[in-house]
This record gives sequence, structure tokens and C-alpha cells, in this order.
Amino acid sequence: MATEIRMKPTDGSGPVSLPLPACRSCQEQVRVQEREYLARELHDALGSLLMSAKLDIACIEPELARISPAASGHLRHLMDILNQAMALKRRIIDGLEPPLLLTQGLAKAVARLAQNFSSASGIEVTTSLADVVLPASAQLAVYRLAEEALTNIGKYAGASRSSITLLAADDGVQVEVADDGVGFHAEAGENFGHGLLGMKHRIEACGGTLIVESEPGRGTRLRARLPAGSDAVH
Repeated sequence: MATEIRMKPTDGSGPVSLPLPACRSCQEQVRVQEREYLARELHDALGSLLMSAKLDIACIEPELARISPAASGHLRHLMDILNQAMALKRRIIDGLEPPLLLTQGLAKAVARLAQNFSSASGIEVTTSLADVVLPASAQLAVYRLAEEALTNIGKYAGASRSSITLLAADDGVQVEVADDGVGFHAEAGENFGHGLLGMKHRIEACGGTLIVESEPGRGTRLRARLPAGSDAVH
């Protein structure tokens, strides 16, 4: 596996090596900007088109109902489809950019995530969440880590309690998600499915590290560490 990217300057001097972690971090920030752009386009452009179609149907439907009740029924069905399309658009936008993360920041967004999960699953979630300084790409990675970890706890852990911690540590930020569930053989990596691998790749793409600690019957603990700072790509 390559650990660096080599570039040849235009001045004729020797090649320059760029460490891959820095490149990964830059790529992740670009991906965040692309997601923000797609979310805006879906909200503004597609949202406007769908709303225009709904308004046109609302104008046509009364007259069509007088002329052809059967055709009016098809038009109402079309309105239902448009409503479903608008709901799907909202879900896609929320997947690209979690709204709470944008409007309230990482700590409050994770707190709401934990609250919603606890209400839905009946699993107690305690939180200790500090306001930390992270690039937008790293904030999204931490949010997705907490989201995926809670999903795994609800599906597989058989836990009654869990916790999420977010704090500043030295020159970085530390995130921890733990549960008192059934656990697994973490050292063997036998249960490292797409969820855990996805978390690892997200954190590493932001220049961080993820450690999974678990043993059968002793629960699971995920510990991530990321460098603090603000976005370098604009």
C-alpha cells in the first residue's frame, strides 16, 4: 500500500513526497464541501421544481375533478408521489448534512442523537460532551461514529447501558462510545463488519485513530482521537 504521493515540480527540481495522511485529510474536507453543495442543490433546485409541480397540480385538480372524477383520482395519486419524493429529498439531505450538526454544533447534535436512541431503544445513554474545535470533516466523522456505534449497540450488543464522551485532550480531541453488552473478540477482528470498518476509515481520513476494545461478556469500547483545528480547505 502506498504511504506517500510523489509530485514532480514544474521548476525541474526533484520530486516532492506528500505524506498520505495529510492527503486523506484534504480529500475528506473536499468531500464535505461536495456534500454541502449537493445538499444545497437538492434543497434549492430540486425542492423548487417539486414545489412548482405540486402548485400546478393544486390549480388543475378542482377543474379536472368537475370534468373527469377518474382523472382527478390519478392526479391526487400523482400528488401523493410528489409528497413522497419531497420526503425522500429531505432524508437524502439529512444524510448528506445532519441538520442538527449544522445548526447546533457537534456536542448538541450528539446529545440529541443519544436522546433519540435512548427513547427508541430503552437503552440508557449517559453523555459527557464538551464543545471542541474540529474541522467540519472531522465533526461529521465523529457524528457518524456516534451514530453507527449506537446503531450497533441497539442491534447487536444486548446492552442495558451505554455512554458517549467527547473531550479536548492535549492537542487533539478524544471520543469514546462504550456499552455493557455481550462484547466480542476484538483482537481477532472477527466482527469487524462494514460498520466498524467504515468508522475506522472515516476517522483515519481525518488524520485520527480508532481503537476497538472488547471481550466476550465485557462490553465494547470505541476510542477515537483526532487532531484539533479548523478547516484548511475553503
